[in-house]
Amino acid sequence: MMETKDLEKLISLGHYAQARKRAEELLTKSDSLRAKQLYAFSLSKSGQPEAAREFLERVAKDHPDDPETNGILGGIYKELFRNQQNSAFAVLARDTYDRSFVRTKNFYTGINAATMSTLAGQSRRGKELAQEVLDLLKDPDQDFWEAVTRAEALLLLKERSKSEEAYRKARHLAGSDWGKINSVYNQLWLLKHYLPVPREALTAFSPPVVVSFVGHMIDHPDRVNPRFPANIEGQIKQAITSALNTVNARIGYCSLANGGDILFAEALEELGGEVNLFLPFSQSDFLAASVSFAGEQWTERFLRLVNKYPVTYLTEEPHAGHADLFGLQTSILFGLSHLRSLATHAEPYLISVMSERDQQRKSGGTRDTIGLWPNQQRHININPDVYVPIAAITEEPVSNTTQVNRTDRPVLYFVSFDLSADDPTGEAVLNHLTNASLPPAVTWRKGSEMVAGFRQLLGAMEFTTHILTSASPIHPAPRVTLHVGPFPLHRITGIDYYPLLEEGGAEEPIAVLEQLSDIHHFTPSGSVYASGAFGALLALDDVRYKLSFIDTLREVDKRPIRPIDVFSVSLLHISKLVNH
Repeated sequence: MMETKDLEKLISLGHYAQARKRAEELLTKSDSLRAKQLYAFSLSKSGQPEAAREFLERVAKDHPDDPETNGILGGIYKELFRNQQNSAFAVLARDTYDRSFVRTKNFYTGINAATMSTLAGQSRRGKELAQEVLDLLKDPDQDFWEAVTRAEALLLLKERSKSEEAYRKARHLAGSDWGKINSVYNQLWLLKHYLPVPREALTAFSPPVVVSFVGHMIDHPDRVNPRFPANIEGQIKQAITSALNTVNARIGYCSLANGGDILFAEALEELGGEVNLFLPFSQSDFLAASVSFAGEQWTERFLRLVNKYPVTYLTEEPHAGHADLFGLQTSILFGLSHLRSLATHAEPYLISVMSERDQQRKSGGTRDTIGLWPNQQRHININPDVYVPIAAITEEPVSNTTQVNRTDRPVLYFVSFDLSADDPTGEAVLNHLTNASLPPAVTWRKGSEMVAGFRQLLGAMEFTTHILTSASPIHPAPRVTLHVGPFPLHRITGIDYYPLLEEGGAEEPIAVLEQLSDIHHFTPSGSVYASGAFGALLALDDVRYKLSFIDTLREVDKRPIRPIDVFSVSLLHISKLVNH
């Protein structure tokens, strides 16, 4: 039987979806109060705070004096207030924290009670609680959380200069722990909407800027006109470092081709930044296509970086001439940098190394993909032309060869959902697949689960909207899972479109479908979960979609899997889509 201590460990590591799933299993065998608390907490963090609220309110009625239950319930109310800006939740959070503090005299519930009282319009009660909290602190000069609590209490008491000094000390204690820094910054960002917050405090806890990078490789030996010759490597790296310092960027997303990519990763590393690496296909193929032709030293630098920093693969399948993998990878890099920036309430930057002289456009190349960046005002380009003498440029011969992009393994956008046989809306959902303006390239059904793969993101999201708006009120809201990746059409049929891929039709498991199934296993009813790759694409359209990080899946039913980031997706153009 799964013990509560195991659930606590999963939660401490941020594995909320896995904790929720296992807490559900534990509650079928145990009536433990602790299991109920952990289930509600993980459910809220899994993107369903309303469902967590309903569940834990019932528990709290049976345990009105339990401080842990009230502390978690107060946090759920606070999260709902943060998301919806509904003052009713601020009042509920205040009352819940206040009751808990009266019984426990715990400084954590106390400072939350004080803050929520202030936000709910009861500043006098907020000041009373803040003073009580200050008297409870034992070591605010050494303990980070006590230091932050002191700073916030002084802020509520309108002791501005003392609060500023306390925040400076807390920032020193935080060091480079971005989790702590983000937590304080988000709290200050909330507070500044209701009372004056010192600019110095916001500046001190402002997380570093997030940046994406794309850029040219070192010139191939066959290249006639120099664009990025090896002898300007040092100047380009210096320019990248200057750009990083100019925008205070310390969190970066990039691939790892020779030239610009590796120089960017090394420059960020030397500044003490966080390096996030991405490869579009198998490492061996990537080395051959994008690294080793420039010389052994680039291969060695590549291997050092991939052995030191986490690498995310779009797919571990071979390249095999599928150029669409490069474009998809760049879109994912851009989207993930945007998602990461949401915590800082600031826009990310793009740094690029791109020749303005060379106007050739290659599918998946720098000039082709740079247009995917959504905010050109936050784009810094380093032009290598300024380091290459014009005299070195000669007339480029016209090439008779054309690049071939294979289409037998296209990138598809997958939608997985449960289709109940007795749901009267089921037939309409299936008919939509046949009559849709953007029909799927492939569909696959296993029992009640249906998978549809589309050639365009728009087709997948139109179908997702259709599923959610067609759900029958008689049945539970559907669970929908989204993922993107290459799909080997050539392994299944000789034609591109066909109505149904029967189970067992492929020679071996298809990676993108296995990953989709793994995420679907953790998707709760009434939710839309997306893989990190799919979520990153949606993040570039924050007018239509809101995303919340849920978990990094590392195992399914005790079976280890390659880590998959999971996001909860809200479709902002539809109200009341799901039943919480």
